[in-house]
Amino acid sequence: MLDEGAWYAVVNPHSAGGCTGKRWPEFLKRLEHEGYSVEFEYTSGPGDATDLTRKILQAGYKHIISVGGDGTMNEVVNGFFSDGHLINSNADLALLSHGTGGDFIRSLMMPKGIEGFLKILRQGYKRSIDVGEVQFKSESEQAQRYFLNVADVGLGGETVARVNQQNKLLGGKLSFLLGAILSILHYRNKNMVCVIDGKDRIEGRLNSIMVANGRYFGGGMMIAPNAEIDDGFFDVIILGDFSTWTLLKHLPKIYRGEHLKIPGVTERRGGSVAISSEEKALLDIDGEQPGQAPVTFIIHRKLLQLWG
Repeated sequence: MLDEGAWYAVVNPHSAGGCTGKRWPEFLKRLEHEGYSVEFEYTSGPGDATDLTRKILQAGYKHIISVGGDGTMNEVVNGFFSDGHLINSNADLALLSHGTGGDFIRSLMMPKGIEGFLKILRQGYKRSIDVGEVQFKSESEQAQRYFLNVADVGLGGETVARVNQQNKLLGGKLSFLLGAILSILHYRNKNMVCVIDGKDRIEGRLNSIMVANGRYFGGGMMIAPNAEIDDGFFDVIILGDFSTWTLLKHLPKIYRGEHLKIPGVTERRGGSVAISSEEKALLDIDGEQPGQAPVTFIIHRKLLQLWG
């Protein structure tokens, strides 16, 4: 019979420019030295972390460690689900963040690295957090995914597509900052319609619509400073028809979370969000770019158990 205290780590060796794969043996040795029984498997490509997590949970493991960045975390979270339901409602997730962005752990105020991770495990504190569900267009088909942190339609989707195609050896914050600046210079605002909870309608030529469960995205931008991961609502941040110069001028304020009072920025809260556009508007989910509008978001209140 499987040991109740057994852990299984899903490790993305390519995250952090390949550094995670090099350092994982060191991390594993520290975990074992502290008395944790950990099995692990490396991912080999996109989507692999989802398949591995699903297989691990179906085998009876209850304690899952995501080792990598926000993209790895997103894939692991999706592996907790099968046919729209949690595989095991008693299973929990721990995040050994070691990737490019690390935005979600900023919202949790969790430290990076193995020592901070071990401290969280020793404290033994778990909490129930909200999970976002998103239905979107992927190529010519409708697709569904889950997320914990921030999704957005517009500039962010194009920025993530650009960053993920380039070398990230500069590190998370600088890689995303350069990607954001290049995307701002080339991006053209889209005619979009955003409907919150089926009644609050915002439409027009918009730069971006952020649907946030966590506070940070884009390598450290505090896009939703009032967001809470367990309040049962998305924080919806909408950037209006901003010019290139306006965006660049206010970019430092976005990093500090001081942008909500800028004219043209709209903040709303809701449990469901529908976004559509007649133009091609790319979707970003937790630092991955899987598709485009039309997109529908639904919040699932306190659905997942998270360490920390």
